[in-house]
Amino acid sequence: MLTSLYIDKTIKEKATHKAKKDQLSFSAVVRILLSDYANGKIVIGSQMADKYEVSDIPVDDKTQAKMDKILQNWRNKK
Repeated sequence: MLTSLYIDKTIKEKATHKAKKDQLSFSAVVRILLSDYANGKIVIGSQMADKYEVSDIPVDDKTQAKMDKILQNWRNKK
C-alpha cells in the first residue's frame, strides 16, 4: 500500500539527515514510528495528569513540628 504524507521540508531534511547518521532510511524511521505508535509504545500529544485525591491526615503536635521544620529547611535550600 502506498500512502502520501505532507511533511514540512525542514523537518524532513533534519529527520533524513539524522536517519542517515543512524544508518536508517527516512522511510524506515517513519515505519518504526508509526508501528510503535500503533502498538502503544509511544504517545504523542498532551496527557492528562492522573487524578489525585487530597485528604487530611491528623498528626500529633510533635510530628507536625518535625514536618514544619523539614519543609522550612527544604524551602531555604532553594
